[in-house]
Amino acid sequence: MNFAELAGLAGGHAEARAIQVAVKLGMFEHLARQPLDDAALARALECDRRATALLGNTMVALGLLDKHDGRFELSAASRRYLLGSSSEYLGDMILFDEALFATWANLEETIRSGTTARAPDMYQSRRDETERFIRAMDSLTRARGDAEWIAEHLDLREVETIADIGGGPGAYMAALLKRWPRLRAAIYDLPGTLEVTRRILAEREPRLASRIDLVRVDYLRDEFPGPVGALFMSNIIHSEDAATNTNLFEKCFRALRSGGLLLVKDHIMNAELTEPRAGAVFSLYLMLTTRGRDYSFEEVSSWLGSAGFTGIARTTLPSPPFTSSIVLARKP
Repeated sequence: MNFAELAGLAGGHAEARAIQVAVKLGMFEHLARQPLDDAALARALECDRRATALLGNTMVALGLLDKHDGRFELSAASRRYLLGSSSEYLGDMILFDEALFATWANLEETIRSGTTARAPDMYQSRRDETERFIRAMDSLTRARGDAEWIAEHLDLREVETIADIGGGPGAYMAALLKRWPRLRAAIYDLPGTLEVTRRILAEREPRLASRIDLVRVDYLRDEFPGPVGALFMSNIIHSEDAATNTNLFEKCFRALRSGGLLLVKDHIMNAELTEPRAGAVFSLYLMLTTRGRDYSFEEVSSWLGSAGFTGIARTTLPSPPFTSSIVLARKP
């Protein structure tokens, strides 16, 4: 690693914070209407002219805006990922990170004490936090293309029913139903989340609503309804500790039909817990906000084997853009 690479890593918070503020202020949405100079943009944002110009210049330097004859305009990247009208809008994820930015200020204390910087409630204590979190997950999944990749590469021709545990916005189930017309799906999640799920599906996938059952399930306390042909679990185990995940897999085993599939999508780490890099860094966020961390394939396999699953295998999604894997297991 050279100086420039290290300096870029150490100062990355500046770029992140600038992008978050630009999205929060609505800079990209205003420029979608027409190019604006710094004075006009500042008036539109109700911000200081000099400060707006500096932020706009930063967005140009980062490739998120273009600037010609003193006027700012959208770049191809911002038009694709930073407009709410885009099907690949990443802004909700950026705004979620913006809301949690102050949490990172507690990293040193969390390292020293081992305690979380906020209650590990999975953003269920307040309706506005639940909405922001679930829409962030929807935004990230749609912008990166996770659900479409899974639907294209997952063979469910022998499966009639599938349930998504902690399925949140429903992006994965919607993509799978489009790919497999005979399939019926359910989303198992908490009541507050399912209110948001219902709104997102009505906005995004109204034609699929009749094929998706929204079922109130607390995966920490409830048994999973069954039997079903397949269970899908994306980015759930990383929020929980080893004992909870062992119990989760045991409940999955009981809910599946004989021969049923369990699919676990997550950052699946190497044995040293250092790769993929995104998973190692994300474990710090998990330490700040949850009971968990990212786990190795060996750890996940041991929990699955203890629950009774066989045929345990791992598929790593292509990187870039993805940083996760799928672990597939079968109930004999």
